[in-house]
Amino acid sequence: MHYLNLALYAEGPTDYYFLCPVLQRLCENICTREASGPVEVSEVLPLDDPEEHKNSPREQRVLEAAKAANGSWRVLFIHTDGGGNKKAARDNLVRPSIELISRELHTLGCAVAVIPVRETESWALADGDAIRAAFGTRKTNIELGIPVAARQIEGVADPKLTLESAFHATQPPQSRKKQGVSPYLNAIGEQISIDQLRQIQAFCELEQELRAALRTLNILR
Repeated sequence: MHYLNLALYAEGPTDYYFLCPVLQRLCENICTREASGPVEVSEVLPLDDPEEHKNSPREQRVLEAAKAANGSWRVLFIHTDGGGNKKAARDNLVRPSIELISRELHTLGCAVAVIPVRETESWALADGDAIRAAFGTRKTNIELGIPVAARQIEGVADPKLTLESAFHATQPPQSRKKQGVSPYLNAIGEQISIDQLRQIQAFCELEQELRAALRTLNILR
């Protein structure tokens, strides 16, 4: 039996709502089909900056957060939004952290990049059924103003605004409207179709990198 403990260092607090369930489900999906033996996949542990390192460079903050969670992860996901330039985001905000962890914490496990082309909300747009279930609506993708096909979402210029507009299109009561979309991101992440997400190039790159990490850990055959 393999025990696959997961952790995530994300860019902002709301990113954890969506990404934690998605990353756990992705690992379960891969391991169920491809692992060399039984795998127990943990929930994703959200990491935060240790107080004494809050003003340190990002790669140092990621390293210290990973050290503080020593023993609690074998795969550490490091997220940043691509902001329309995924290569620059990887080179400047993720690669330095991965290289530092590879040098200093390689005995603990592997680090994997999570970089949506624009922002996390773009991936949340990939499955209209998950959005409808979370928002409690029967409106179509067109009525909600979201892409009909998952492969179209990387062309959405402002995913966060698009998701907010879809939420308001359901005409929520004032009490829900004040809360906004954030409380629903976890529900979307728990229900979103992994196969729909696989139509997105940036998600496929995450999955390829994750598979390589799982092979390094001798979890995949």
